[in-house]
Amino acid sequence: MNIKIKDIFNLIKKGQFLKAEQLCEEISDQENTNHEFINIYGYILFKLEKIDQAIEKWKDAINLNPKYFLAISNLGNAYSKKRDFVKSIEYFEEAIKLNPNYFEAQYGIGNVYSKLSNYNKALFYLNNAIKIKPDYMPALKSKVVLLRLMNKNKDALVLSDKLLNINSKDPQLYFEKAETLSSMGRVTESIQSYKDSYILNPDYPYALGSLVYEKLNNCEWDNIELEFDEIKKNLSKGKKVCSPLIATTIFDSAELHYIASKKFVQQIETENNKNLKNKTKKNKLNIGYFSADFRDHAVGHLIARMLECHDKSKFKIFGFYFGTKHKETDRFYKRFKNTFDEFHNIFSMSDEEVKKLSNHLGIDIAVDLMAHTGGEECRLSMFSTRLAQTQINFLGYPGTSGANFIDYILADKLVIPEKNKKFFSEKVIYLPNSYQPSELNRIISNRKLSKKDFNLPENKFIYCCFNSNQKILPSHFNVWMNILKKTPDSILWLLSGNDTSDKNLISEAEKKGVESKRIIFSKKIPIEEHLDRIKLADLFLDTFPYNAHTSCSDCLWAGIPILTKIGESFPSRVAASLLTTSDLSELITNSNEDYENKAIYLANNKSALLKLKQKIESFKNKNPLFNSELFAKNIEKVYEQI
Repeated sequence: MNIKIKDIFNLIKKGQFLKAEQLCEEISDQENTNHEFINIYGYILFKLEKIDQAIEKWKDAINLNPKYFLAISNLGNAYSKKRDFVKSIEYFEEAIKLNPNYFEAQYGIGNVYSKLSNYNKALFYLNNAIKIKPDYMPALKSKVVLLRLMNKNKDALVLSDKLLNINSKDPQLYFEKAETLSSMGRVTESIQSYKDSYILNPDYPYALGSLVYEKLNNCEWDNIELEFDEIKKNLSKGKKVCSPLIATTIFDSAELHYIASKKFVQQIETENNKNLKNKTKKNKLNIGYFSADFRDHAVGHLIARMLECHDKSKFKIFGFYFGTKHKETDRFYKRFKNTFDEFHNIFSMSDEEVKKLSNHLGIDIAVDLMAHTGGEECRLSMFSTRLAQTQINFLGYPGTSGANFIDYILADKLVIPEKNKKFFSEKVIYLPNSYQPSELNRIISNRKLSKKDFNLPENKFIYCCFNSNQKILPSHFNVWMNILKKTPDSILWLLSGNDTSDKNLISEAEKKGVESKRIIFSKKIPIEEHLDRIKLADLFLDTFPYNAHTSCSDCLWAGIPILTKIGESFPSRVAASLLTTSDLSELITNSNEDYENKAIYLANNKSALLKLKQKIESFKNKNPLFNSELFAKNIEKVYEQI
């Protein structure tokens, strides 16, 4: 072997790819007929992110040896990197045809099918790779992820533990185990596994952010402010430290939310997402709504009636559902199936298959109702294939997608003030009133709920908050405790997360000098009962920086005032948007001090509180927030203008 080629191999082993590239350049003329050398050269270029140059080299190697399956498989990897999955699959299939036992090609094509959400084919090829080489760790790790995506969490956990017995120092294995445990609701165990991943590699992508989010779910706040600072510092450096949803939960900064989203979508952005050609003018616009939440879910509660109010003489509406958490008895799921002109369950379809379906149906506008929400049910990658000429981010995620393939975001002038437009990758379209739809005529349980049903005292002022645990940050909890200490005849009524989170919140309250009996928890109950339960409270205390969103709408519908603090970012301005639309701007505060004082004032002034409740009730029937017909007309004007 050429001495310099040996040197190149040594440099590759050391990860010194720039030096290896220089050596390749030096001997490229004398080795220009050596297909193995040219393949190595391509690999080095690939590692240096020079993908197009790597492709040229691998094609040169194949021209010299058309049956050289290594270079052909490498082309599969290159086109996968470019997100040209059709070409990627073609090359992997060719490599496998030439050498069925080449496990790396089996692994490569399995990963492509996983990216396309074609999980059955992905599992088939990953199993092939493992069968050929049982100890091939990349395929085994990919299988853990795939099993979780297929909702086979128990199998994923068994495989994770098996792999950790082989390699107990691998941060990726701990991270994937944590993700699985989190999916199973085993929060305390997932926290430990995220910690293990982070300790082994503090720069492991998304380990710290995921750890913090799970700690918030469990209300475990030890060192959490320091961890917030670390996440902020790493975000500013452009590191993959937290998902966009986590950023919106812990930071009141439109800029940080933008940075987190842009970083997150880099892995799915593509240059091949040009607008489709204008279609011929037709009588109706075809609007496609895409979500995993067409069910008993916050987004489902908000949007159902608006969809029913669409003008079917001008619009044909299509529902594309990719969720798994519904039940056939779910009345919202049934309602959605009856609402859309066509309802398509696309859960088992790949991104490319969804694109073909959407294009075949002639979808003019594709509306993503999730963006970065929904965890592993999120399918933002579908939109990178260009499902329609126009693609919109709306309702589910309170922030920018950060994606070059989403054209617009629907908002209002309060949630996205002019000064914040620069932190949105989409063009901002303002709707009148609030960006959030809702519904006036809701179903309420026939049960006659009383305070006794929830262990609530009859003679105390009841502050409540029914936001989920991760929205309760230590700094804002301190504000709540100050309020309780200054209103001794009050209690705080919260939604129960789990036994651990409840105990942790009680412990934090006691540290602040508030007796445990003044914190009362209630379990989640069906929305029909919850809407009646809210009425037992006196005042809803909002969280910060991630406000009550659907919960705020529910609260106002039930006639209970909600006190909020307005911030600088979309999620910290939603409650203010809903209150402004409801003519209740007096419940919007600008500081912790104002928030505290207003909460205390309303607890001590029954007449002021009663006036607020009467105002909410008298305005309810004319509140634009609950006028689904008006909202439908406003959004239809937007669609027509687009």
